[in-house]
Amino acid sequence: MGFLDRNSERDLMISLRQGDIKAFDELYHRYAKKSMGFALRFFADRYVAEEAVQEIFIRIWEKRRELDESKSFKSYLFQAVKFYMFNFIRDRKGALSFDEVSEETFQMGNSVEEDLHYKEMEAAAMQLITRLPTVQQQVFRMNKLEGLTIQEIASRMNLSKRTIEHHIYLATKTVKSKLRYHMSVSAMIFWGLFF
Repeated sequence: MGFLDRNSERDLMISLRQGDIKAFDELYHRYAKKSMGFALRFFADRYVAEEAVQEIFIRIWEKRRELDESKSFKSYLFQAVKFYMFNFIRDRKGALSFDEVSEETFQMGNSVEEDLHYKEMEAAAMQLITRLPTVQQQVFRMNKLEGLTIQEIASRMNLSKRTIEHHIYLATKTVKSKLRYHMSVSAMIFWGLFF
C-alpha cells in the first residue's frame, strides 16, 4: 500500500499534470486491470489488448499536461480504449483477420447513430442518478464520477465503509435495472465507464 493510494483521482491527475511519476504509477495501478478487461471486449487477442492498454498509458504520460483534472480519469481511459480500437481497425483495414477482433467490435460502428445512442444513454443515466435518494446520489457521484474510494467517501460523509458500499450497491442496482432496456454495444461502452 503506497502513500498515494488514499489520494483522490483528481489529486492524482493534478500531480500527474505536474510530471509526478508516482501519481502516474498509482493511476496505472488503479486502472490498468479494468482497462485490460474493457479492451478484451473488443480484441480477442490478449496481446493486442495488452498493447492497446500500454499504448494508451504511454500517451497519457506524454500528453499529461493536457489532461483536464475536472473530468473523470476513468471515463477518459475507457474512451481512449474505444478510440484506440477504432483506429486499430482503420489502420489495419485489409490486413486485419477476423480472429484478432472480438465479435462485439463488428457490431459497433463509429457512426453518428452510435454516438447519439451513447449520449442518450449518458443523459438517461444522469437523469436516473438525480432521482436517487440524496445520500445514494452523493455516494454514487463521488465514487463513479469523481473517482473517490469507499474509504475517502466514508471519511468525508462520516459514515462507515459498509454503509457506503451498501449505498453504492443500491444506486448501481437501480441505475442498471432502469437502463437495461437501452442495452446495445455502445451501451456496453457506457456501462464500462460507470460500473
